Amino acid sequence: MSTKSTQSGWGDYLAARNAGLPCLPAVTQLSPEVVRIMGGNPGDMQLQGTNTYLVGKGRDRILVDTGEGCPIWLKTLVEYLDKNQLKISHVLLTHWHPDHVGGVPALLAKYPELTTAVYKATPDRGQNPINDGQTFVTEGATLQALFTPGHSKDHMCFVMEENGAMFTGDNVLGHGTSVALEDLKTYMESLRIMTHDMRAGGLKIGYPGHGAMIEDLSASLMVYTRHWEMREKRVLAAFAEGNGMAMLTTREVTASIYGPGMDALAGPSIMHVLLKLHEEGTIDFTVVGQEKKWFM
Repeated sequence: MSTKSTQSGWGDYLAARNAGLPCLPAVTQLSPEVVRIMGGNPGDMQLQGTNTYLVGKGRDRILVDTGEGCPIWLKTLVEYLDKNQLKISHVLLTHWHPDHVGGVPALLAKYPELTTAVYKATPDRGQNPINDGQTFVTEGATLQALFTPGHSKDHMCFVMEENGAMFTGDNVLGHGTSVALEDLKTYMESLRIMTHDMRAGGLKIGYPGHGAMIEDLSASLMVYTRHWEMREKRVLAAFAEGNGMAMLTTREVTASIYGPGMDALAGPSIMHVLLKLHEEGTIDFTVVGQEKKWFM
């Protein structure tokens, strides 16, 4: 299959998926303590756009994420704050990706008093760090930071004690299981940490970085975990077909599982699985020409 055909297939997949996404209003009161304000940046990787959240019940609210900096986001946020006579006390950033932190400059230009109130696990200049377990309190809401890297090296979730919910950032989304990763092994451990805290705290709801509110957090965590576990089993099965003696390129592993021409769609995920298995010592590789050949 040609590269052009593969790209077309990837585009067709995204178009079909996006067409089936529910419409999310610009502003939604999700619970007495949580208001979702859309980032105004729908896209192939952002679904309906980045979700940003105002958290709390009193005049002071915690803001979780800032979108990518679309003017419509700031306009919508300011109008909501003014209409309800609210102000922001803390700005918590789940991770460094531009579609979550891009709104910070415009936010600080509008509200310079927030310059010392921005928090991120790996802070930029002028920002404050977030430590695992650190709590942020406002009237009606307490958010506890949960360090969950893998999607990004600095990824943080936030557990909301009052209504049994977790702000899942980009680790678990409101639709599907397609998550970009920096490190699968770390990500899988973070899913286990999230599942442990979900069970220990009786958490039922998820507020994701993209997509609709997660009404059954337990089920979503199970789906994401099993999705990657099954993918790993299929990769190992590709090697087992040759009695464990096969030496396969990433392209060949992908084709063995999904058929030819699926590199653009499935290749990156297969590479993450191969790297995880290599890190764990299950498989190894040698370089033939300029290409890695993997083997057990």
